[in-house]
Amino acid sequence: MSADPLKPFADPSSNDLPPAEHPPRQPRVVSATKSAIIAVVGAGAVGALLMALSTQRYQAYGWSLFIVSPIICGLVASILYNMDRSREQARIFPPALAVVTTLALICTMGLLIMGGIEGFICVVMAFPVGLVMALIGAGMGEAILVLVGTDSRRQVPVLAAVVLVYPALQSYECRTAAPPLPHEVVTRRVVKASPARVWAALLQPVHYPARVGILFRAGVVYPTKTALRTTPTGQRELTVAYSGNAVTNLPITQWVPERELQFAVPNTPAPMKELSPYPQIHAPHLHGYFRVETGTFRLQPLPGGRTLLEARTVYQHSIGPRRYWQLWSDYLLNDMHDRVLVTIQQQAEHE
Repeated sequence: MSADPLKPFADPSSNDLPPAEHPPRQPRVVSATKSAIIAVVGAGAVGALLMALSTQRYQAYGWSLFIVSPIICGLVASILYNMDRSREQARIFPPALAVVTTLALICTMGLLIMGGIEGFICVVMAFPVGLVMALIGAGMGEAILVLVGTDSRRQVPVLAAVVLVYPALQSYECRTAAPPLPHEVVTRRVVKASPARVWAALLQPVHYPARVGILFRAGVVYPTKTALRTTPTGQRELTVAYSGNAVTNLPITQWVPERELQFAVPNTPAPMKELSPYPQIHAPHLHGYFRVETGTFRLQPLPGGRTLLEARTVYQHSIGPRRYWQLWSDYLLNDMHDRVLVTIQQQAEHE
């Protein structure tokens, strides 16, 4: 027989044996998680640092703060998250990056709250526009990775340049900011009573319902009662008590019986009490960035003995982008107007 009887007992290391199969490579779960944590914490810290620079150093609340800093936060999150990935992997915006970017922005907001720089209400209001900008920044980070590759020696200078240009941009915005323009909010209700009865109800002391919306319960200031009084010099004033026990006297500047009552607001109280883990914080935007100029009640006779009751508030604020923040301020002022008008309507219709 030609077969070798010792063949079954050949050395296992012989080249005649088939190569051993390697176990399948496990996915880099730990590495991906580590990259995500580094991106969330790193980008969150950078975002909080830039926002604190705007609010504390420059005391500015504009495009740099609400648009540029979230973009940089998202850009940094994207680069840190993708730093160990190949160029091909960086070409597509993965869903995981959107999650990491969102968490990075939440980390930024959390650091601002825990640092006593901002309160919870303002952070909630700013979050929607900040999230959109952060996601745009993450997409820009993906584009930078495609251009410069995943070599950290190229990425670090890009990150440094993007972060360091922010103070110059914020300084330029402060120097060139346009003065705020007055903006008017108008709310109307039809009252089933004559102008004379509505006017009489308007001049009476008014206590407004204690039930308010969630933002007011969280700290936004609102009127609780009003009363008309005459000073010893004969000047008519509207005394307004606000939530939080603030009281102010507003001089009447226009008085047309049964038609119009207008008052000036020389001193606007702080628009809110920040919801914060600290007893009291002093965010700069609470003082002088939101100013009410005048308030007006107008009465217009309608057929059938009814009255069109109108509340107007003229205000201005130095917070940008102004169109976005006007959505919030208009909503809150409309809500306040409606509470006042409904109370006057009920008094006039039930007298």
